[in-house]
Amino acid sequence: MPRSFSALVRGIALLPVAVVSFASPALRTGDQEALAASSPVDFVVENLDGSQFVYVVFHALDRDGFCSPPEGAVSLHPVLDIPVDFVIEAGDGVIIETSDGSAGFGRSATGVKTFSTAVNAASASPVRAFAPLVTGLTDECQAWIKVSQSIPGPLRVLVTVPSDDGAGELTFLADLERPATIDVTLNFRWSLVTWHGADTTAPASALLGAGGTSDITGKVTAIYGWDAATQTWRAYFPAGAGVPGANDLTALRAGAAYWVAITGPGPVTWSIAETP
Repeated sequence: MPRSFSALVRGIALLPVAVVSFASPALRTGDQEALAASSPVDFVVENLDGSQFVYVVFHALDRDGFCSPPEGAVSLHPVLDIPVDFVIEAGDGVIIETSDGSAGFGRSATGVKTFSTAVNAASASPVRAFAPLVTGLTDECQAWIKVSQSIPGPLRVLVTVPSDDGAGELTFLADLERPATIDVTLNFRWSLVTWHGADTTAPASALLGAGGTSDITGKVTAIYGWDAATQTWRAYFPAGAGVPGANDLTALRAGAAYWVAITGPGPVTWSIAETP
């Protein structure tokens, strides 16, 4: 049975503590075409009690929009139970768990079968599943490995799946790059802080924290910055982000100082991805 599928891609903002870059997918057979311009592989990072675990997740969805066909539907391009190979090519870490329970504790895991997230959700004892590449989908095929990293750092993983004709392999090379972060304490009501992140970062993006992992949008009421060119104060109000003309502070400049107000009562930690 053919294993042809579409690899759908999601933006990276979802990834906790992670900025992910991908090499272009490559086919090991000369007459095939890559099925996606970017990789259907992402990372989910967990920090538990000082230990770090990284889930490397492969996502696949067939051309008819589901992984396991719903009742009354027929899938001509199944992607269920496809064997996926994971190899840690660079970086510290060891595979300790896979989504199908196959053997771990090494630098590679082969033949990890994809499962249906919809069927898994209805199971009495579901395995862990992750958000789909496309928001709102009720079903997707996934396969994942869990990597333990004693020393947090870069991680490069090669992910290989069979091509649609079964004669070759489709490969994806994904890198996890976690930038250095700086934690800024915001006290009630106002704090004067220097922006150490990337130049011209939008305030809304900045408040999501490094890699989108520590969103403080709901705890910040205002950000004020002095515009030396116009000799005026410019402001950003998260509550008015969708109101036309409500905000004229559109970008945070590297090295510039800003007044930030929080709702209180206690302090808030703002995690910023520090630029070199």
